[in-house]
Amino acid sequence: MEAVYSTAFPQRDEPISFEDMYIQNRKLMMHTAMKILNNFADSEDCVSEAFLRASKIFSKISRLERPKLTSLLVIIVRNAALDKYRANKKVVAVEEPDIETGTIHTDSYSFDSVIASIGQLKDEYRDVLMLKYVYGYSIREMTDILGISADNAYKRIQRAKAELAKIIEQEG
Repeated sequence: MEAVYSTAFPQRDEPISFEDMYIQNRKLMMHTAMKILNNFADSEDCVSEAFLRASKIFSKISRLERPKLTSLLVIIVRNAALDKYRANKKVVAVEEPDIETGTIHTDSYSFDSVIASIGQLKDEYRDVLMLKYVYGYSIREMTDILGISADNAYKRIQRAKAELAKIIEQEG
């Protein structure tokens, strides 16, 4: 009698179903969104948006190993949450303008301002910066995750840095 072994996570040659991807990652994605937004309803919206974005590239990502797939989904939900955070922040700023503070920092940039500037980049530029500098992926790993060539990845990083520098310079 042969023993039958089942793995909870799909192998690289065995694609994952969308349902399994959802079940295995929804809690982590919700946690990620909650850390940024501190609002359950907004976090749920961001997780839904992230899965919608993932569905558009599902054929490419369904064969990724679980850690890479999970990392990619975290990047997607983080970007959705940051977009929502910025949108919420703009609404608050319009409702209660801060008249007394007009301080301008010319030599240093706050973390929030850099994140906000990264958020203004095209998705393809934002994603490569997040994968490279936040998650520490190598170019080779990024090519596997994004399904692009190494030359394309290098070029995107170069363009993303140039675009980010322009945005930061314009905002002072």
